[in-house]
Amino acid sequence: MRIKSKVWIGSVFCILSACLWGVSGAVGQYLFNQAGISPEWLVSARCLLTGLLLLVFYQVKHGGVFSIWMDKQDRIGIIIFALGGMLFMQYGYFAAIAHSNAATATVLQYTAPVLIVVYLAFREKKLPTKLECIAVFGCLAGTILLATHGNLKSLSLSPQALFWGALSSIALAFYTVYPVRLLAKYDAMLLIGWSILVLSFVMHFVHPSWDYAGNWNTSTVLAMVFIVIFGTTIPYLMFLNGVKYIGPTKSSLYASAEPLASTVVSVVWLKVHLEFIDYIGFVFIVAAVLLLSFVNPAQEEKPQKTS
Repeated sequence: MRIKSKVWIGSVFCILSACLWGVSGAVGQYLFNQAGISPEWLVSARCLLTGLLLLVFYQVKHGGVFSIWMDKQDRIGIIIFALGGMLFMQYGYFAAIAHSNAATATVLQYTAPVLIVVYLAFREKKLPTKLECIAVFGCLAGTILLATHGNLKSLSLSPQALFWGALSSIALAFYTVYPVRLLAKYDAMLLIGWSILVLSFVMHFVHPSWDYAGNWNTSTVLAMVFIVIFGTTIPYLMFLNGVKYIGPTKSSLYASAEPLASTVVSVVWLKVHLEFIDYIGFVFIVAAVLLLSFVNPAQEEKPQKTS
């Protein structure tokens, strides 16, 4: 596949996954409000269903679903990925929503591109490019404007919201950078399926999925189905495949389109009124995404293949 084709496909994957995550966050808050479920149960149940679904699909299509556990280094790697990346990214995000709101949680989590750019600068011993710095600023500025309407005082957070939001940001950065070696060796569906199942196993000690107390009806059940399929399974696969094609820095920046999707869903579905400052936020985020599309693919960091 040509480099330009890989960059285009990777960019589309990352943007679409961001949009689905954005919708999923709004649907998650809808479930908290309408069904009265806890973040612990939501993460436990959706990860169990998603993990099983992915692994069954993989076994039917490829076979060898247990192959990733045959190598000691890979066994350790998948556990680190599941507990260090997925667990705190997923639970941290929804816990931050529960202790504040979806907008604030998004702002906190999407400081991750800054962490990744700084990490890669140290790893490669070079400063971020001007384009990367401008794009990071655009994504973060747009996210903050959408979430706060320019009033930073609205980010008055409880200690719990601040803790879980910051932890989800660190986990998102780790989730983006860490699995490059594993993705070079294993299919993304296999990696995601097992790591998300490991995460679910751990969360079942906190809140088992069979303890599903809540106000369930047709709309809340459909919302849960949406979160499992379109808010978890599909975006994870697309995002990690996107990382393979365009690298961690660009991937995380494209993923900052999530607050844009969240806002659109809020307007169309939840009938939220938009202020002028919201549209300014749109411009910042879209401009940052478009700016990244002009980067020469040869200048992008490539996934490291290690033994």
